[in-house]
Amino acid sequence: MQKFNYHTHTYRCGHAFGDDDQYVRAAIKAGYTKLGFSDHVPYKGFHNLNDRMDFDQLSEYIQSMKDLREKYKNSINIRIGLEIEYFEDKEPYYEYLRQITDYIILGQHSKYEDSMDYFYYCDDEDVLTYATSIKKALDGKFADMLAHPDYFMLGRREWSEACSEASRIICNASILNDIPIEINLNGIRHGKFCIDGEMQYAYPFRKFWEIVSDYGCKVVFGVDAHLPLTLLDKTRYSTALEILEGLSLNFDHPQF
Repeated sequence: MQKFNYHTHTYRCGHAFGDDDQYVRAAIKAGYTKLGFSDHVPYKGFHNLNDRMDFDQLSEYIQSMKDLREKYKNSINIRIGLEIEYFEDKEPYYEYLRQITDYIILGQHSKYEDSMDYFYYCDDEDVLTYATSIKKALDGKFADMLAHPDYFMLGRREWSEACSEASRIICNASILNDIPIEINLNGIRHGKFCIDGEMQYAYPFRKFWEIVSDYGCKVVFGVDAHLPLTLLDKTRYSTALEILEGLSLNFDHPQF
């Protein structure tokens, strides 16, 4: 088990549960020495209780993290982050977020801020759009870590040449910008799907990580916790390692 986790959500996003203090106490009990909170970023004028916090909750979220950092300073290192999607018109906003956080992770879920496109369906054109958005975000230095890079497989039931091309685009951007990419442990909760005629998890998806292995990108685990108890579930690590068995991955500990 990794001793740090930079991917942790809070109840504010509407699809995570438990209070902030419970996540910290669970992380300490699990043996983590560093816990980064990275809840879904709010967008001004956009309201969706099941998707992300409202914009007027942002300052309270940041203050809560600061309070936890002080409260538990002798037990665990608390880091303050956010999870963004990349949308070109939001670039000035991302620059502002860098001023109030310790780090930013990129989790590209959709093409538009009011949708979850890639979860429901992701054809070859979509997967290349997904990869191009990630490349623009990393090239623009808007994120410090790439979350669930193989998320696009949730919306697919086959691997194609477009998937391989998209993976190469993502890995190349990771290498050129020295951005670690995340083996996301939360994908396991979705269960297995029939992909390429075989029952597999959509992510972590081995074919993607074979390409990562070839490139030598920096890699980290991300719990992507939406419940405090998830931080105590070490079986997800072992499941991910079984999926990735035999691959030469460049594990890293980024210092955010």
